[in-house]
Amino acid sequence: MRWLPSFLFAVCVAHPALAQDALRGKLLYHDIGRVRGTGVSCVDCHGGIPGALHGLEKVAGNPNAIAYAIGAVQQMTPLRGRVTVEDMADIAAYVADPAVASPAVHLTTSGPAASAYTSERLEFAGAGTSSVRLTNAGALPFGLGAAPFLDGPAAAQFILAASDCESGAVLAPQQSCALRVEYRPVGIGLRTATLRIAHDWIGGSTNVALIGR
Repeated sequence: MRWLPSFLFAVCVAHPALAQDALRGKLLYHDIGRVRGTGVSCVDCHGGIPGALHGLEKVAGNPNAIAYAIGAVQQMTPLRGRVTVEDMADIAAYVADPAVASPAVHLTTSGPAASAYTSERLEFAGAGTSSVRLTNAGALPFGLGAAPFLDGPAAAQFILAASDCESGAVLAPQQSCALRVEYRPVGIGLRTATLRIAHDWIGGSTNVALIGR
């Protein structure tokens, strides 16, 4: 049986008419470096779809073209022996149908520490609390993994004050979960940590850099 993220399996069983191969192919195209341990993913060289680079249109619906490229193109050496026939078929299906319905992970931050430049960073000028919201802006659900956690050099000086991003929760389309991050500095100087929210879609987690002063 081919591998599917947990939410994809549930969706495909409930809705067999969905283009589940193209959906899985989207995940692999963007994230095969993590999923198969190749270190590189298709998007790294070919960019996003539409507007993809380096002749990607040749593999639309044609997994044999992917197999040939993996064997012939030096830059694709890391993929050799790690990408299955089913992987190639699903990636080809996605290239042929890039508009396939999928989840979409959207991160927003708010509060005094929210960055004006990126939603993936909270910068605390001193002790305080700010919020992080994770939203499924797509058309299909995705599942959360382990409970959100903090790591990094100064993780102990940041606290998850409240969270409804619970382990195993499923975010339906347009549904959100949120948490608050509190900074309690000890001593002086720069403090850094990372907030990690695990899920089963592209990237495997959404991360927020935490900076305290």
